[in-house]
Amino acid sequence: MNTEIFISYAREDRDTAHALADALESHGLSVWWDRELAGGEDFATKIEYQLRIAPVVLVLWSTASVLSGFVRDESTRAREQGKLLPVRIEDVQLPLGFGTLHTLDLLDWDGDADDEACARLIEQIRQRLEVARRPGSGADTSHGPGGAGPEASLTRRRRRRLLTTLGAAGVAGLAGSAGWLGWQRSQHEQGRREARERLERALQLHFAQPPQLEGAQSAYTDALALDPALARGHYFLAHLYVQLMLRGSPPPAGEVLEALRSDALQHFAAALELARAEPTRLDTSQRLVASQQLGALRLQDAAPALSRSTAPADLPASEPPAAPPPVAAARPGWTPASAPPDAPRITAAAAAAVQLPRIAAPAAAAEQARQRAEALFSRDREARLAAGAALTLDATLAAEALPTAIARARSALQQTPVDAATREGLVTAAALLRRASPSTLRGQEPALRQLLQGMAPVDDPAVREVSQALERALQRSQRERPVAYVQIAHERQRPVAEALLSRLARAGYRTPAIENTGAARAPARPEVRSQGASDPDLARWNQRVLGEVAGLPAGLALLRNARPDNDTYEIWFDAALCAPGGRTVAGCGNDP
Repeated sequence: MNTEIFISYAREDRDTAHALADALESHGLSVWWDRELAGGEDFATKIEYQLRIAPVVLVLWSTASVLSGFVRDESTRAREQGKLLPVRIEDVQLPLGFGTLHTLDLLDWDGDADDEACARLIEQIRQRLEVARRPGSGADTSHGPGGAGPEASLTRRRRRRLLTTLGAAGVAGLAGSAGWLGWQRSQHEQGRREARERLERALQLHFAQPPQLEGAQSAYTDALALDPALARGHYFLAHLYVQLMLRGSPPPAGEVLEALRSDALQHFAAALELARAEPTRLDTSQRLVASQQLGALRLQDAAPALSRSTAPADLPASEPPAAPPPVAAARPGWTPASAPPDAPRITAAAAAAVQLPRIAAPAAAAEQARQRAEALFSRDREARLAAGAALTLDATLAAEALPTAIARARSALQQTPVDAATREGLVTAAALLRRASPSTLRGQEPALRQLLQGMAPVDDPAVREVSQALERALQRSQRERPVAYVQIAHERQRPVAEALLSRLARAGYRTPAIENTGAARAPARPEVRSQGASDPDLARWNQRVLGEVAGLPAGLALLRNARPDNDTYEIWFDAALCAPGGRTVAGCGNDP
């Protein structure tokens, strides 16, 4: 009997793997695990072959297996082939890259083949095997050297049915006939019809209230297994992976985030490639959105983000601290309001940080952000999806959009009952709030408190989710002042850097010690690097100040992969500043 299930496990869990294999076989399923390796066989080759041909790969996650390089390697290969079915046999945190997958539990299982949890697992296996057996599923059912040959893509049951219908003597004659080809076309069309049905089911789950993203992910994957040329399946699955990049509290980070980013990129790319070959596979708007999101996903950070002590630098004595600058005009959509009597009061550090000088976005960028925020509450579900993806992939755009999103949420809540568009817009707004930086949130604190008050009487799950996100956001807004790291290329720049550091400290920044990184790491021109979702208004002010100090307009870069706890900015001097034969400004030092 062909292998149907491959079990990946750690050596310490051998008894559980054995019991599970016996339980599955007692239900008529064909299982392969490394117990079946014969002496003298090529261990790695045999495992790789069985892993390739099995339509379903079970990985047993435990304390031992999450640390096993072999288990991770097998699981990664199975995930990439779309046939991984993870099972926890111990209450452990899954390895990075696997936490977003639907995972079954066999915790404290005693080996009973008829146990409820085991029955759920068997049902999941049977569903996946049914998909893998369908024509066009893309499943690798070859049998290797000495195996059953090309016709193994048909199950034994289908072959028997075919032989009964046509007669054994007639099969050979019909193999090259129009009748045989017509049967193949019929099977292919059936697979495509089933793929479209799975896609519609996936869309229903994706846009349900509340969204059922895990079920939608599984249905999209099934649809694409049946018809890999289903461009809309790739398109919407890519959007789902982007949505998962902001879900959870805290949102995914590290390898999990990168895995989601990679999956989204691959599916947007596949959708566009299919649409180029046949434009009707996606409409004009979908092709434009996919192209935009693909461009955003392909952006790479120029350098890794800094992470070092934020202890303040010892600066030379300087002029007395200046009075705090006046509060700059707020972004569009910000509405001042008195906090309710029982609202927690802002800390002294946060109050000082509210006064931080800032530069608002250019009019064109502000208008783009406003339009995206408005679209979050559109009646067109694809417009909501595209806007959410754009704001997820561009932290600066998301920060600029937050005031309009808050104002739009307040307006939408005045219309009851809460409809699907409002509910989805609120959920996306909550995700943006979870990522927003403390300074961005401080700038919107009065509007956030008004929104929280407006939600109190509304009894709706999505509204409660946003209320909780709002409360956590208001707590995060009280965090310490932003951080400014100053990086110099050589010691002649130190007096200039110390003067800049003093200016930043007076403005309200935490200013760690200056670091001499050497000329080799210095950028071609002075540059501010804004980490993650740090407030872009503060980044633009830092950019202007650096340009004034360094005597050359400074660049501004976003480190997208950084996830700082607070607003964090890196200020880099270029090597030419204060160098012999280079650019000289007031304060340049002499040779050390």
